[in-house]
This record gives sequence, structure tokens and C-alpha cells, in this order.
Amino acid sequence: MASQHIDIRNVAIIGANGKVGPAILQAILDAKSFKVTVLNRKSSKSTYSSDVKVAQIDDTYQHEQLVQTLKGQDALVIAFPGTQTENSIKLADAAFEAGVKLVIPADFGSCDSSDPRSLDLIPLYVNKKDVRDHLIKLSQQSRQGGSPFTWTSLITGHFFDYGLRSGLLNIDVNKRTARVFDGGNDPFSNSTLADIGLATAKVLQQAGDARLKNKLVFTQSLLTTQKDLIAAVEKVIGAKINIEEVSSDEYIKKNKALLTGKGDDGVATEELVSVEGIVNADWEKKGDAFVNEVLGMPKRDLDQLVKEALS
Repeated sequence: MASQHIDIRNVAIIGANGKVGPAILQAILDAKSFKVTVLNRKSSKSTYSSDVKVAQIDDTYQHEQLVQTLKGQDALVIAFPGTQTENSIKLADAAFEAGVKLVIPADFGSCDSSDPRSLDLIPLYVNKKDVRDHLIKLSQQSRQGGSPFTWTSLITGHFFDYGLRSGLLNIDVNKRTARVFDGGNDPFSNSTLADIGLATAKVLQQAGDARLKNKLVFTQSLLTTQKDLIAAVEKVIGAKINIEEVSSDEYIKKNKALLTGKGDDGVATEELVSVEGIVNADWEKKGDAFVNEVLGMPKRDLDQLVKEALS
């Protein structure tokens, strides 16, 4: 399939005040290619700089209001948590009706939301797949005026800087302890929040590229192992990390049993994401779906990223 560039000038983003949203918003602004509108729920107290337009929307995501708000927007980036399946689908439907050309859903994350193993383990990724399946259906429909509706899901691996500070990477820097799965030699992909933002901006700039259009793609700041990461942390903090050796299968079994009947008690889900994002998250094995080169992502140094994250 030949590439056909889609011109993106006006970009709407929702979730710009969350975990990854601020970095995505900043990268889109730094690209100097777009006029940016932040969708803000009426109940939200968030404020934004003067270089973005703020459009208030109802907390119930009322369809007609969303359609009117999104008219004139070329792209919509959904950066709120992937658990908000219903709201994501409401936004997708409104974007389709409003003539939006590209939707980037809230698929950013540690695990591959198309992988059968991850889908079986973690209900969160079923939510993300449900949204993507809906986007696929919309992209296959014709709409008034005949303009294309496209989507790109961007999978980023563990959020590196956030994960190192929060414990998601299974290292407690303050306590000098780490949980190491299966010997610590599994390579896993990571992206800094800034690089997630950068990759998103590059997807917007390359909208219509056949390697990105209507596809789930993978990006990373770096590929590392737990052993190499711990060595880099020790170098930066000047202290030894005490290691607890753990079987990933046993850890997964234990936390899977803690999930509620409704599928998510928060803590167990976070633990499952943390381990799955280490033992089953090597994006360099994804073939053409690994798009670092397509996007022109810079190569990062592990020691430097650790130093920056912990400074």
C-alpha cells in the first residue's frame, strides 16, 4: 500500500493533565506544526498555557457537543487512562462524525494490547483492544464527504522515568531493593514520558504513512534488562541494590488470583502490568511494527536516562 500523506494542522488532545498527557501536549507544541486544542471536562480544575485553546466539554461526553467541538480538528489524541473504554468510544464516534482524519487512542503502555497472553492476564488491555477494534470498524466505513478516517495505536513499553521513580520497574531506589524476575536477563522496551510525547508528535507529522496508518506500532527509548538497569542505578546512586529473585510465573499467578470478579482491583493490575512489561515486552522483535526508524526516534543511553530520572 502506497503512502498518502494526510495533512494534520489542528490537533485536539484530551487527558493533557494526566500521567503521560503533559509530555504529549508539550511535544506537540514543541513541534511548531500544529494548532492545539485541549478538551477539558467542565468539572476539571486544570489550567493550560496561553498557546493552547481550551474547549470545555460535558462530563458525560455528550455526543452532539463532542461533534461540534471536534469539527475543524484534523487529529484527536486520547491521553487519559486506557480504562475509560466507554469515553474513548464516544470520542471516536464523535471524531468520525466531525470529520477528524486521525485518532491516536489511549493505547500507550507497558504491554502489547494485541498479544493473547497480555489480554488473558490483564483486563486493562482488553479495554484497549475493544477501543482499537471500534476504530478499525470506523476506518472501514465511508463517511459524508468521503474523507478518510484513520487511527494509529502507539505502544511504548514501560514509562521509564515514571517507572523508576514510582517502583513500576520493580526497583525501590530509596530502600535500595529490587525484585528481579527469572534471573533478570529478559530484554524489555522502555520509553521516557518525553519520548512518548515525541513519538506521538512524529505520528501526527507522518499521518498517512502506510507503515503507521491504521496500525498498532511499537516504539522505545531503549531496550534493557533488569540486570543492566540495576547496574546503572547502582552507578548513579553510589550504593548496592539488594535483589530479591522471583519467578515471573509464580508472581503472575499470585496477582492474577487477587483480581476481583469485576476484573480489576487496581493494585493487582499494576503488579501484573509491571511484570508482563518486563518478561514479555521486547519491541525489537515486532518486525515492521517496530517503528523507531520510521519515526526517526533518537537513540538513548541507559546511564544518562537513569541519571536524569533520578536527579
